Amino acid sequence: MQTILLLLNLLVSLASAAAAVMALIRPASFSGSRHVGRSEIFYVRMYAARSIPFGLAAGILPFWPGGPAVAWVLFTAAVIQIVDVVIAVGKKEWGMSIGASVGAIVHLLCGIAIM
Repeated sequence: MQTILLLLNLLVSLASAAAAVMALIRPASFSGSRHVGRSEIFYVRMYAARSIPFGLAAGILPFWPGGPAVAWVLFTAAVIQIVDVVIAVGKKEWGMSIGASVGAIVHLLCGIAIM
C-alpha cells in the first residue's frame, strides 16, 4: 500500500510542477485572459518559482529515508494544495479545485504513512 501512495504522491507532485511549467510557457492558460499583461506574467513566475521546486521535492523526497522531516514536507505540500483549492473555488475553477483536492489528500496520506 505504501508503494502505491508513494507513486500517487510522485504523480500529483509532478502534475503540479508540470502545471507550473505550462503556465510559464502559456500564462493565459491559467487566467483565461486574451491579453497577458506584465503583472500576470510576474505572478505566473512567482507561482512557478514555488511550485516547480517544491513539487519536485515533495515527489522525490519520500523515496529516500528521512522520517518525520519528509512527512512534514508532504504536510506542507498538502496545506499549499488546500490553499489552491480555496482559491480555485473562489474563481469557480472546478477542474483546478478537484486536482488540488486530490493532491492534498494524497500528500496527507503519504505523509501519515511515512510518519
